Amino acid sequence: METTACPKCKTPMDEGTMSWSGSGSSAYVSKKQTGMLRVATKVSRAFACPNCGYVEIYLDPNELKPKLTGKYLCARLNQRATCCRSLS
Repeated sequence: METTACPKCKTPMDEGTMSWSGSGSSAYVSKKQTGMLRVATKVSRAFACPNCGYVEIYLDPNELKPKLTGKYLCARLNQRATCCRSLS
């Protein structure tokens, strides 16, 4: 396991995940996403400094990028509409 030093105080950071819901996962929602529906990107890794409290979070940039273009939500909505039409 790699040791990451805190960029502020150089203390070794503790690696973990972030969880606000108790489910073991947390998510990032960009302010660049517009409209009423915004799609969250899962936070995959987190580091916290036990000395100064600095926190770093990481997500998969390949998952985030399509969500910023607006094409992601349109594709998801079209996929859902196609699926619902096939049921009727």
